[in-house]
Amino acid sequence: MTKPLKPEWVAAGKAIYEMKCLPCHKLTNVRLVGPGWAGVSKRRQPLWIINMITNVDMMLAKDEEAQKLLELCLVRMPNLSISPEDARSILEFMRSNDGEP
Repeated sequence: MTKPLKPEWVAAGKAIYEMKCLPCHKLTNVRLVGPGWAGVSKRRQPLWIINMITNVDMMLAKDEEAQKLLELCLVRMPNLSISPEDARSILEFMRSNDGEP
């Protein structure tokens, strides 16, 4: 994890969020289609977040926490073909959203 956050990664992650994630996820704790993102980087390990973004089908098949989210939201997260590099930028944006400096 980068400390402090890399501003260029945060900006790239925000742009990806606005293009691909915003229709289903709010930056607050309010659930839209999927869960809100507030606090996600404090609740989940970075590897879990990256895997959920890049390998959603595998996570929903094998990960208990991902399966609980599916039961809660009742909508399967689509595979958006996000690269590991873009997922890392999204994680950096999530951390910024959660108030990390």
